[in-house]
Amino acid sequence: MKVKSMISILLAIIIIIVGIILNFSEFSMGSPATMKNLIVTFVYFAIWVLVITIGAKSKSRGTMRYYSVFWLITLFFSIITGYVNVAEVNVDWAIPFVILFLTQWYGINFFVESFLTSSIIIAFISLIMFITTIVSLKKV
Repeated sequence: MKVKSMISILLAIIIIIVGIILNFSEFSMGSPATMKNLIVTFVYFAIWVLVITIGAKSKSRGTMRYYSVFWLITLFFSIITGYVNVAEVNVDWAIPFVILFLTQWYGINFFVESFLTSSIIIAFISLIMFITTIVSLKKV
């Protein structure tokens, strides 16, 4: 595997872990989002844009497949979260996945009051990122 692909994958893993660590306390308690959460979310998104750009330029199909699956899963769990907020159903099985894929996005709640609205925003961003990875994958 190319060095650039390895760096982009490593950077993606690091930002996921750092985002979870920095946003988890407010996320788990349902506390209002702080400026720290907002900064974590913006940095998370900016690094993902960088990571996908590096992955696309390195022309690694495997790396871009990994990213597309990641964003598809993020899209799925943001939709599940929105559904839970509307239907008020219990999906305890999804909690570990929501922590893994959505904690980094908690800063969005700095601007919105509703978890449903933040779920819709995350779903929209995830859809755009998924489409971007698929288009980049087809160009590789």
